[in-house]
Amino acid sequence: MRFLAVLLVGSVVGCATAKEILALRQVEFRFDRFSGARVAGIAIDRIHSYQDVSPVDLARLAVAVASKDVPLDLTVHIEGLNPETNATTARLVAMDWTYLVDDRDIVSGRLTDPYTFEPGKPRDVPVLVTFNLARAFDGDGAALLNTALALAGQRTSDHKVSLRISPTVDTSVGPIRYPTPITIDLVTPAR
Repeated sequence: MRFLAVLLVGSVVGCATAKEILALRQVEFRFDRFSGARVAGIAIDRIHSYQDVSPVDLARLAVAVASKDVPLDLTVHIEGLNPETNATTARLVAMDWTYLVDDRDIVSGRLTDPYTFEPGKPRDVPVLVTFNLARAFDGDGAALLNTALALAGQRTSDHKVSLRISPTVDTSVGPIRYPTPITIDLVTPAR
C-alpha cells in the first residue's frame, strides 16, 4: 500500500513537472536588439565608420590596441514570448549562454536573475556580453572598430554572430535545465 501511495505521489509530481517544463519549452526566444555597445569605453551607437570617431576617442582606441586590451561591451536583448494558448506561466530561474562568432565560442556566462513569462506577454531578457576584442580578432584600431560595429549589428558583416542559450526552469521538484540548447542568430553575413 505504501508503495502505491509513493507511486501515485510521484506520478502527480512528475505530471506537474512535465507541465512546467512544457510551459518553458513553449516559450519562443528570439533576438530583439543590441544596446549599449562600447569598444574600449567608446559608445559606438552613433558611429558608422572609423572616420566618425573623434580625435580623443581615436587616442583612447590607440592606447587600448597598443596594450592589447580592447574591451567590447554590448547588451543582447532576447525576447521571450509564452504563447497565449499556454495556460501556464513559465518561470526561468537561470540561463547559461555562449556568444559565438562564426560558430566559435567567444565568451560564455550565466544569468541568475529569475524571469517569468506570462502567456501572451513578451518579456525582455538582457544578456550583457563583454570580451577582449584584441584577443578574439586581429587588426589595428580601424579593423577592430569595424569588427565591433559588425558584431553590434551596425554595419554589414562577414561574420555570423549567434547566442546559444540553455534555460533552467523552476519546477515543483526543483530547477531543471532545458534539455537542448537554443541557438539564436544575431547577425548573419552579408551576401
